Amino acid sequence: MKVSDILSDLKEEDFVIRITPFHEDGNWDGDVTVGLVSSSDNPLNDEDFAYLSHLCSMLCSVIPVIEEDEYVRDALHHYVLHRLDDELPEKEDDEPKYTSNGNVLTLTLTTKTRGNA
Repeated sequence: MKVSDILSDLKEEDFVIRITPFHEDGNWDGDVTVGLVSSSDNPLNDEDFAYLSHLCSMLCSVIPVIEEDEYVRDALHHYVLHRLDDELPEKEDDEPKYTSNGNVLTLTLTTKTRGNA
C-alpha cells in the first residue's frame, strides 16, 4: 500500500501513531521519534477524544518500556510470534504419517501417498 493510499483513507476520527527512524546513509541507528497525530476536526466528544489519546499514548510508551524491561519485551515478543503462527497456514509435511507395530502400519488421517500408488 502506498503512503498516498493511506493518507487518502484517513478519517477525521482517526488517530495515527507515527514512528520515524533516525538513520544515516540508509542505515537505522536504533533510535526513533514517536508521535501521535489526530485531526483538529475530530468529531469525538472531549471525553472520548481524551480516552483514545490516552490509549494511543500508552501504546507509544511501549517502546521505552520494552527497551528497559526484559520481561515485558520477551512477553510481547512471544505474543507477536504466536499471533503470527496462528495467522500462517500450517506447513504440510512431506513425510507420510503413520505408526508402526512390527509389520503393521497404521495410517493416520493426514497420511499422503508418495509417487505412484
